[in-house]
Amino acid sequence: MERKNEIKKYMKNLKFLLIAAFAALAMGACDKDDSHSVSFEKLAYYFKWGGEPQVTEYTSVNVASIVVKSVSDGWACEVDHAARTVKITPPKDPVDETQRDKLRNGSATLNVIAENGEASKYTFNFYIVGDKSVHLNPNGEYANSYVVNEPTTLYSLDVSANGAGEPLSGVEDVKMLWQSNAALLQHVDYDAESHSVSFFVDCKKDDDGKAIVENGGHVLVEGNAVIAAYNGSDEIVWSWHIWVVAKDVLGEYDTYANGRKFMQVNLGAFGNSNGATESEQILASYGLYYQWGRKDPFMRPKTYNCAGGDDEAAYGVSGSSVYVSTIETDEKTGTVEYATANPTTMIINPACVGEEGDGVGDWLHVRNSNLWSNTSKSVADPCPYGWRVPAKSDFDVLSLSAAEDATDLAEARKRFGWSLTDGANSYFYLGGGFRSYFDGVIVNMNYKTDVYPSTPEPWEGYYWTAGTTADGKYSTCMYFDLTTTRTINKFNLNHPSRRANAMQVRCVKID
Repeated sequence: MERKNEIKKYMKNLKFLLIAAFAALAMGACDKDDSHSVSFEKLAYYFKWGGEPQVTEYTSVNVASIVVKSVSDGWACEVDHAARTVKITPPKDPVDETQRDKLRNGSATLNVIAENGEASKYTFNFYIVGDKSVHLNPNGEYANSYVVNEPTTLYSLDVSANGAGEPLSGVEDVKMLWQSNAALLQHVDYDAESHSVSFFVDCKKDDDGKAIVENGGHVLVEGNAVIAAYNGSDEIVWSWHIWVVAKDVLGEYDTYANGRKFMQVNLGAFGNSNGATESEQILASYGLYYQWGRKDPFMRPKTYNCAGGDDEAAYGVSGSSVYVSTIETDEKTGTVEYATANPTTMIINPACVGEEGDGVGDWLHVRNSNLWSNTSKSVADPCPYGWRVPAKSDFDVLSLSAAEDATDLAEARKRFGWSLTDGANSYFYLGGGFRSYFDGVIVNMNYKTDVYPSTPEPWEGYYWTAGTTADGKYSTCMYFDLTTTRTINKFNLNHPSRRANAMQVRCVKID
């Protein structure tokens, strides 16, 4: 009898367990059925004053309704859930500049209510760009670097081809890789149908969010950025440098005595201090750093004197910090393919000086002296369209004048560079140093204690050329440094250097 009661009790418990299990499964099925989602075409929209409304479609699953919770003054936002559309209407031009600043940017918050009662929020952002929308390569003017110099402007770029106009395949998305200001390029948006990417460049604002106006116009926030195209496996297939600079770097240039037209600033810089000693002007004169034969830049220094070798801050899509990484060259990493897929990675070669090293210091595992060209713009050339890395001979007209060489050393060091002459005019070149092939750190002091008997001597200038040495092992740069003994100042127009070093570039115009 006792045995029967135990069995009966066991079967009763089993029954309850089975009921609970089925209930849990049923609840899980209901949860799955009750899950909801909504997908909008995009969340950023651009208009002209008083322009036509834009209607965007969306898809939804298990969504009961979508309602507009709030919308900025002057803007209108309407949702038709039956048609699955959102209609956005921009304000008319108020003419008054103060009112324009208030209405220029807007937003709307949408409440999504699921059938099970759950709620979520989405924010749409709106921008007035007036008539200022710029396509960066409308006539097939492809390059690896593009100049942006208009604030409150919508820019677009064709990403169906690489920097040389060769077709790119497998592009599934285009995203921000890094930028030197977290809000430099806003709302980077890839349009797969047109194979283009667009982004908005805003203006400088005060602490209250009001646009700053100087000389009757908005002020540009300067900086550098890199956007990258990704394939379906989230691998980078190509990337482009966006140079946001107020100066007309493409239209204002110097013509040297040999007829070559040089930019007045380094690639990625915002000005040329021209020998001024103010730290802000010196810092603005630094350009980006490039390994020889690579198209992608590495960040500028954080401070005007490269203190500690620290890099300028850089930010990714979510505002998180992005850093230059390093990896030693080998059969896998020392290739053009690896460099293209890893534009923020500096491929170093510290082993070149070891017992088994060849001393060459190339970032490539197998040498290639044709990545940059003395005669034409190569696929990997980092300069904007119509410009290229200088040929080996382009600097040959420059020299250090006797007057410059005789300048008081203490005063010369305050300027962080030298004025070089072509016999008629002088051109200032910053002693921007280089990123070392050994560890990728920015160095602008000479540590050769066997040559210089005292402390390290600032400031060194290194400027890549597309040239190579006769034996093909090294590439050449225009080089100078400022030393304690003026009679041993170093100035070499074709100084051989390891290609794993990353240096400044001063672009020359293509005739």
